Amino acid sequence: MKSIVPYTKEIEFKTKIAEICSISLEHELNILENEIEGNFIVSGEYKSHEVSVNKEPFHYKLPFTLEVTEDILKESIDFEITDFTYEVMANSTLKVNIEFCVTADEMEKIEEAEVEEVLEREIEEKEEIRESVMEEIKDLFPEAEEEIVEEKDEKLEERLDEESETIILSAMQEKEAEFATYHIHIVNGSDSIESICTLYNTDTNTLKEYNNVESINVGDKLIIPCFDE
Repeated sequence: MKSIVPYTKEIEFKTKIAEICSISLEHELNILENEIEGNFIVSGEYKSHEVSVNKEPFHYKLPFTLEVTEDILKESIDFEITDFTYEVMANSTLKVNIEFCVTADEMEKIEEAEVEEVLEREIEEKEEIRESVMEEIKDLFPEAEEEIVEEKDEKLEERLDEESETIILSAMQEKEAEFATYHIHIVNGSDSIESICTLYNTDTNTLKEYNNVESINVGDKLIIPCFDE
C-alpha cells in the first residue's frame, strides 16, 4: 500500500504577519486499529511590523487523521512528509500546504479458489482415512455380512481426528439365533485392560480370545465382541 495525501490548513495569527523569519515542520503519530491520527507541528518566528527588529515565536499543532484498511500490517507503516510550502494571506493568516506519503505492507491474500481447494483436500484426506479404517475392519471380519453404522450428524469427519475415538462396526451374523456386534477400540494413553472391559461390559477372557493382550500400546486396535440373545 502506498498513499500520497495532500493537507492544507489556514492558521489565524493574533497579530499581523509582516514577515516569516523562520519556520519548521514536525509531526507526531498514533497508529490505531483502523486509522492513523496525529499532529503536524508548525513553529518558527515572525515579525508583526516591517520595520520591527523584534521577532515573535509561533507554535501551532494541526491535527489530522487518515483511515487505513484492515489488510495491512500495522507494524510496517512508514510515514514521510514529501512536500511543504506556505504563504501569508490577508496579513494575519498563514496558509500551509503539506503533502505526506504513507506506505505499508499488505497481508497475503488467499484467493477464494485456493480456500476451496484446501477445504476439498482436507475432506478428501479424511475420507481416505475413513475408508482405510473400514478396510482394516473388513479384513478382520472376512466372513461377516457387514453393516456399517452410519453417523447421522455432520460431526463424523471431525470425530475421525480424535485419538480416543471408538470406531464401531456392527456386523450382523445369524448363528444359532445369536447376533454379534463387534467393536474396534483404539487404545489411548489412559486405557487399561480393566477399564476397557468395564467400558464394553465384557471380561478379560473374552478379550484374550480375540486379541493379544500381553501388552497394549497407544494406537493398538482391539476387537471386542458383544453378544445379545
